[in-house]
Amino acid sequence: MIYEIRSYQVAPENVPEFERRFGAGYVDRAAFSPLTAFWRTNDQALSEVIHVWPYQDQAERTIQRARAAEHPNWPPATGGFVNRMMVELVLPFDFVEDRRPGTVGPVFEIQYDYFQVSDLRAAGEAWSNAIEDRSQHDSLVLAGRLEFGQTNGIVQIWAFPNEERRGQGTSGKGAWRPVDGPVPTSSVVKQLSPSTFSPLQ
Repeated sequence: MIYEIRSYQVAPENVPEFERRFGAGYVDRAAFSPLTAFWRTNDQALSEVIHVWPYQDQAERTIQRARAAEHPNWPPATGGFVNRMMVELVLPFDFVEDRRPGTVGPVFEIQYDYFQVSDLRAAGEAWSNAIEDRSQHDSLVLAGRLEFGQTNGIVQIWAFPNEERRGQGTSGKGAWRPVDGPVPTSSVVKQLSPSTFSPLQ
């Protein structure tokens, strides 16, 4: 499996209309390939909408995106709201299971950790072990190496039942990070809320 993360910077006042148009179009887009989830950021100065798409491989991604683009209702008319767009492909760690639709939140978090290129192999080993251990008590949505986009990093997405659980020291604080792995050169953490049509709630 591979996962595509698409992050769009959208002005806060335009997010509701963006979601409305995207959700209306997704009714038809889902017939070609389903979303894993669709979120909006809660804690960023410039709002983002973030959606994750699963594919078997890059070939399937190319085929399904081309097929979907032929549908009259896709893509939705949201381009005028997007100030910046980033597309990343993620190779999930071996232990990551494909998430089926359901309620696992409603509080979500995405975290990016970036490393010196020379540290990537060691970081992948140490961090995958630490993330797998953490997944025994926190709900993991996705974790893996960034393959396209800013590729010197690891991304992880977690779900929590409430803010209190998110803030209990395992999330965004670094308390769970491996002690024997490379230290990130930088990290980015964003809090997320699901849209009404997101398969993950």
